[in-house]
Amino acid sequence: MRAHHIASRAARRWYLTVSLPWQRWQSAVSGLYYRRVTAPVGFWCACGQPPAFRPVLPWWQPFVFSYLRITGWLRR
Repeated sequence: MRAHHIASRAARRWYLTVSLPWQRWQSAVSGLYYRRVTAPVGFWCACGQPPAFRPVLPWWQPFVFSYLRITGWLRR
C-alpha cells in the first residue's frame, strides 16, 4: 500500500511540475498561432480571397507552424 501511495504522489508531482506548464505553454503558442495566422487566413478565404485584402503573415509563422506540427498540436 505504501509503494502505491509513493508512486501516486510522484506521478502527481510530475504532472504539476512538468506536464501542466507544458500544456499551458503549448496552448498559449497554439492560441497565438490561431489568432495571428489561422483566423485571418480563414476569414480572407471566406470572403472570396480578394487580392487587395490578403493577410500579411508574421515572420515567425513558418517556425511556429513547424513547431506545432512536430509536437502534434497542429493537424494537417
